[in-house]
Amino acid sequence: MVVRYAINALFVRWGINAGTETYVTNIVRPWYENQPSGGCEFIFYCNQLPPWWKGDRPWFRAVILQRAKRVGWRIFYEQLWLPLVGLSSFDALFAPGYVGSALLKKRQVITVHDAFAWLYPGEIGLLRSLYWRVFIPLSLRSRNSLITVSASTAADLKRLCHIDHQQIYVIHEAGSHLSAMNEGGAILERLGLEAGKYFHCVGFFKKIKNPYTILKAYRAYCAALGNNSPNKLVLVGHVGNGVGQEIAEYASKIPGVILAGRLPDASLSDIYRNSAALVFASLYEGFGIPILEAQELGCPVITSQSSSMPEVAGDGALFVDQNSASDIATALSKISEKAEAEALVGKGKLNYEKFSWQKASNMTLDVLRRVKR
Repeated sequence: MVVRYAINALFVRWGINAGTETYVTNIVRPWYENQPSGGCEFIFYCNQLPPWWKGDRPWFRAVILQRAKRVGWRIFYEQLWLPLVGLSSFDALFAPGYVGSALLKKRQVITVHDAFAWLYPGEIGLLRSLYWRVFIPLSLRSRNSLITVSASTAADLKRLCHIDHQQIYVIHEAGSHLSAMNEGGAILERLGLEAGKYFHCVGFFKKIKNPYTILKAYRAYCAALGNNSPNKLVLVGHVGNGVGQEIAEYASKIPGVILAGRLPDASLSDIYRNSAALVFASLYEGFGIPILEAQELGCPVITSQSSSMPEVAGDGALFVDQNSASDIATALSKISEKAEAEALVGKGKLNYEKFSWQKASNMTLDVLRRVKR
C-alpha cells in the first residue's frame, strides 16, 4: 500500500530563511533524490521551488502556492486549505516549520526548532509569537508527534506547552555544506585580515546573539593586551534596520571591529577556516549550527553555557557565562593560546562526527512512518 505524505514548506523563503531552509533542504532533499523504501510518496507544498529542484519525480511532486509568500495567505493555506485538501490528497502531514494544521483530521509530525515564542518573543515579532503560541499547542494533539532539534528545546516545550513526553522525538540537526566551499582566502584580503589574527561572530546583529556583552568583552580583551596586537573581531550577518542598525553603529566605533555584513557561503567558509575562534555566546539557541560549522572547519569555539549550546558543542568548546563580559574576555585570551586552541580543535572535530543530516533525515522519515500506523 502506497502511503502519501504531505510536506508543508510554505513558510520557507528560499535564499532568505537560512536556518529553516537548511533544515528543510537536508531533511527533505534525500527523499526527493532517492525514493525511500516501503512505497512512500510525497506532495511538497511550497511558495516557490527550492534551488535543488530538478522537476517532479514519480514519487515526489510539488504544489506551488505563490500567494503563501504573504503571511496572511500562508496562514489561510496552513489552517484552512490544507485540512480540506487533506481529506483526499494525503495520509499524513510533515510540518517542519513550527506549526501544523489545527483542523486537519490526519496524523501530523511537527518540527519545533526553539521556544522563542515564549522565551524571547521580541526576537521573532509579536504577531508571529502569538501565532506560534496559539497554534503550536493546538497542533500537538494526542494523535500528532513533535520533533525538536535538541533536548533543551524539548524540555522547554514540555514545560511551556504541557506536552506529553511520549509525543516528542529529539532529532539533532548537523553542520552545513560550508566545508565543500572555498574561495582561496580572497575575503581575508578584502577585509584586511591575517589568518589566525581575528575572532568572528555570525548572525551577529540581533539582541539574542548577545552583541553588547560580546563587544564589551572584546574591549576588555584589547585593553588587557595593550600594545600587544590583539586579534580583530569580525562581525558577520545582515544588519538590516532598527536593532541591527543600532548594534552596527555601536560596534563600528570600537577599534579592531570589522563589520563584514552578509557573506556568500564560500567567503564564510574561509572566515571559519582562518579564524582564531568563533565567538558564539548567544543568550539562547534552539540548536546552534554555527558551532558544528566551526568544529568541522577546524575553528576553535567559544560558546554559552545556556540552552542547547552545551548539548551541541560537547567537550569541543570553551564555555562561558553569556551574561559576563569579563568571563568572555578571559576566554578570548585563553583561546588565543596555541595549546588550548589545538586541543579544542581536536575535540571539536570528534564531536562534529556525532551529527549527521542523513541520520536526521532517516530518523524523521521513521517518525512519519510511525504516526501513520
